[in-house]
Amino acid sequence: MGNQAGLRLGATALSLEGVLEGLELEDGSVFLDYSKLVRKTVENGFKHVELSADLYYVLPASFSSKNLDEWVSMREEGITFSAHLPIWSIELDSPVEDIRAASVSAVIKPVTVLEDLKPLAYVLHVAGPLAAEVNRMRINPGYKQLFFETLALNASKSIGQIVSYLADAGVKPRRIALESIEFPFSKTLEIAERFDTSICIDTGHILAGYSGEISVENALRKCSSRLGEIHLHDAYRRVENGRLVVRDHLPLGAGDLNVEGFFKALRETGFTGPIVFELGLRDARASLSKIASHL
Repeated sequence: MGNQAGLRLGATALSLEGVLEGLELEDGSVFLDYSKLVRKTVENGFKHVELSADLYYVLPASFSSKNLDEWVSMREEGITFSAHLPIWSIELDSPVEDIRAASVSAVIKPVTVLEDLKPLAYVLHVAGPLAAEVNRMRINPGYKQLFFETLALNASKSIGQIVSYLADAGVKPRRIALESIEFPFSKTLEIAERFDTSICIDTGHILAGYSGEISVENALRKCSSRLGEIHLHDAYRRVENGRLVVRDHLPLGAGDLNVEGFFKALRETGFTGPIVFELGLRDARASLSKIASHL
């Protein structure tokens, strides 16, 4: 199931339903059996698993040597991995130099552990909550653009430092995939081109309007030469009963994704994966059945 039509289909091993199932009480402390979630993802037929590096800080035991040894063995059996670098409390675009520098350091540290797995991609958000707050401001578009120009300069400085450090650690820039997030896609692409990184297209973020006025298909075409990963989930941005309603991380078919148009654009790029469902396993499997005829 996880490898169809040359595409490497995967799922995140850290969804809300998965975390709730994986939490255990051990010696009076909360413990997450992360390997159990990874195994369950694979047992459900997925050949690729995306790990969350936020757990490196929140639940450090998730990346124990025992777990890593198990995942390395899985990799040797054909399972591939990607890693989503930390986003919680991270502000790579911060105008406060101490915060920006600390965020760079926090993003880099988990790679020292994760690199044993040789992840196909390290997915990275170039901006954080500050950019999202600016994006939601109801102000003159010209002023908003000025804010984003400043934040993009800060983010660019951070990405340059991350790329340089990881290159010294043997991680080539193209294994770093800058995700389409609540930040102008044009700015993300500019930074990727400057430092020769990859791009991670998040379909739901684009459909929700987080990344500006661009369609999923056009985003794929614009970054076709540096597409490193895709986060696949449905979303919509609609006016209902006179108010704006935005929802993302929905199973395919519950939002506005044009599945046929998506795969047509994807075939034009020649991309073969990884494509990661950012959904719980139940929704990921249901979504897979929605795309079976397009694979």
